[in-house]
Amino acid sequence: MCLNLKNRAHCLNHNAHSLGVCYEGGLDIRGQPDDTRTPEQKKALRWLLRQLHRTYPRAVIVGHHDLDPQKDCPCIENVAKEYADLKPK
Repeated sequence: MCLNLKNRAHCLNHNAHSLGVCYEGGLDIRGQPDDTRTPEQKKALRWLLRQLHRTYPRAVIVGHHDLDPQKDCPCIENVAKEYADLKPK
């Protein structure tokens, strides 16, 4: 898991104002993008995002591909929909 505030490894042009959260996986056995999260990973990711949302209540949860269409990650079909309950109020 990486939380990244300022280095270029997260998402170009968005590092100064965002946190990057990574999970292991995301590729199928052929190396193609796929949501390979286990139930435990899904639970842990939701817990982490809920904790971060408490600290940053105005933050919007998006995937890399929402900020940079060249990126396939994360391999979650619709990040905004999956975490809609954590939208800023």
